[in-house]
Amino acid sequence: MRTHLLVTNDFPPKIGGIQSYLWELWRRLDPDRFVIYTTAYPGDVEFDRCQPFRVVRSGSSVLLPTGAVASEVRSLAHQVGASLVMIDPALPLGLMGPHLGLPYGVVLHGAEVGLPASISGSRSLLAGVLRSAELLVAAGDYPAQVASTVLVASTVLGRSGRQPVQASRSGQITVVVPPGVDAERFHPLESDAARHEARLHLGIDPDSLLVSSVSRLVPRKGMDVLIRASAMLRSRFPDLRVVIAGSGRDASRLARLAGASLAPVCLAGKVSDELLPELYASSDCFVMACRNRWAGLEQEGFGIVFLEAAASGVPQVAGESGGSGDAVEHGVTGFVVKRPGDPWSVADAMYRILADASLRREMGTAARRRVLEGFTYDRLAERLGTAISEAGA
Repeated sequence: MRTHLLVTNDFPPKIGGIQSYLWELWRRLDPDRFVIYTTAYPGDVEFDRCQPFRVVRSGSSVLLPTGAVASEVRSLAHQVGASLVMIDPALPLGLMGPHLGLPYGVVLHGAEVGLPASISGSRSLLAGVLRSAELLVAAGDYPAQVASTVLVASTVLGRSGRQPVQASRSGQITVVVPPGVDAERFHPLESDAARHEARLHLGIDPDSLLVSSVSRLVPRKGMDVLIRASAMLRSRFPDLRVVIAGSGRDASRLARLAGASLAPVCLAGKVSDELLPELYASSDCFVMACRNRWAGLEQEGFGIVFLEAAASGVPQVAGESGGSGDAVEHGVTGFVVKRPGDPWSVADAMYRILADASLRREMGTAARRRVLEGFTYDRLAERLGTAISEAGA
């Protein structure tokens, strides 16, 4: 039986977006067809014991593209009979791929390819990794398009991966496997009574017009713009309430801004996993005005929070940055603001949704349907498994 080996620094019980992405996909694959090679992390012994697949932990705290790590990967691949080595991410760890002497593939995330693709020296390194790979797994259209730009002759993919697996002239396979969402955990509330109860549970006025946002509190996420936009809308919507969930280095600055602008904003801090689905589902609109920074070197990779809101039947407002346009379908499931640094532009998009209950329902229904049709992890894992089987054949 052919096997593949996934090599990554980012795997549970370590917590993070990439860790969640890999975990949700790989745990849905045939456990007899792969092995995980990753780093040690507190709690890993108990975690690994509960898995139906094999996890091998390196003695190193971080895997780097050194000769020693390549030798370890090569030895383990031969031991388990792996016909393909999957490496996450493409840089820097993927630099060892061309030196393994084995067929390999790489996982492409937004920032992990967007930044090096913007810098001449690292762009050439990235091109070398991509050029020799058998399989490119792009976590959304944005990283797929970046890879296509880096490799001029590579396959051009359609938006949203409607024809997800395509081969270039060299036989290289590119597959778009965006982040997904648990559509059972995140789902619409069944009635007005359920929404009323959820808001009471959250300590939110049941009769308010509720906008939510969930994010790390860092400048790129645009929470300052959301606060200013909310202040602008206060006179139009006296019952407007904006709840920003999350923590981060920008928290104190945002709190000062909210107070100074008299915006109807509550910085709720980190919301528990238990309450998070209720916050999404009881909202009238979800907003994250993500934006590019540092001349485009810092961008939004995808924005899984938009999918969580969509699965909850809630329309979204996103700033145009990196892969956010993959997560939100402009004019259908919400709006993508082309000038996310401009509070007036964000306020206008919010107003269009908040002022029209019929549009909110229409967009919320479309958002939920879009998730069920293309963004559940079961469907995405099937797509990934097909591509890996083809590349490792």
